[in-house]
Amino acid sequence: MSATKTLVTIMTPVYNALPYLPDYLECLKKQTWRPLECIFVDDGSIDGSAQLLQKEKSAMEETGLTVKLVFKEHGGQASAINSALPLVTGELITWCDDDDLLTPDSIEKKAQWLIDHPDYGMVRSDSTIYDMDKKCKIGKASDQGSSAENLFDDILLDRTYCFAGCYMIRTELLFSCYPDKRIPESPEGQNLQLLLPPASRTACGHIPEELHTYRRHSKSHSRQGRSFKECMERIKNFTALRLAILDHCQCDREKYKKIAAGIEQSSIKELLCQVAHKTRFS
Repeated sequence: MSATKTLVTIMTPVYNALPYLPDYLECLKKQTWRPLECIFVDDGSIDGSAQLLQKEKSAMEETGLTVKLVFKEHGGQASAINSALPLVTGELITWCDDDDLLTPDSIEKKAQWLIDHPDYGMVRSDSTIYDMDKKCKIGKASDQGSSAENLFDDILLDRTYCFAGCYMIRTELLFSCYPDKRIPESPEGQNLQLLLPPASRTACGHIPEELHTYRRHSKSHSRQGRSFKECMERIKNFTALRLAILDHCQCDREKYKKIAAGIEQSSIKELLCQVAHKTRFS
């Protein structure tokens, strides 16, 4: 794999991201790695995000980026990824949320790491956690103190970070997991689908640098207030998603199906404890 010829693809689902999208597009223009293929899937935005993408396409291409735009009805992040995957032509693939940021050398350092380490199928960096409401850094995501490279159990059990923008995977590996170029669709996002099957087949390298910024804000999907019923539904959705993903993993499926059931029961128990605590002290 030649460093001067390796095409990297970055996929970005976009949905009503107008307050954050300009910064994200700017960080892609500043990426030091070329060639870089950017696939944007507008998932039915109604706030002007789609129009911004159309407006900025030429300016992005003038910086040497290849830009592909897809516009579809709203179906969620996984649905958007499924619209992007058939268009991927890069040898390496990554993805990022429309409200996050990458350092200018983020793509380059991850791509070069995989080129230099052909025995690894994926790599990840650390991440800065930035609160946009408070306008300050509030932490970082890192496994710097861990030597673990086999992340399948840690990802499945939610013992490590799975931020979009931190990971890069060999496209051939990802498509060996999904020959039809479709991940299981779920309202709970796309990260587990893209990470678990490759992690069941390969070790993951680690770059101990904060090459990605996860930007928290009150309007993000993950921070929306949920009723008890909605929380229960989300737990059930995650269980269904884990079970669907296991069909694409190289693992003892029966063993991990039992583990998935155990995660659900533990999550329900934790939720009930939270409700009881809130009721007691309200």
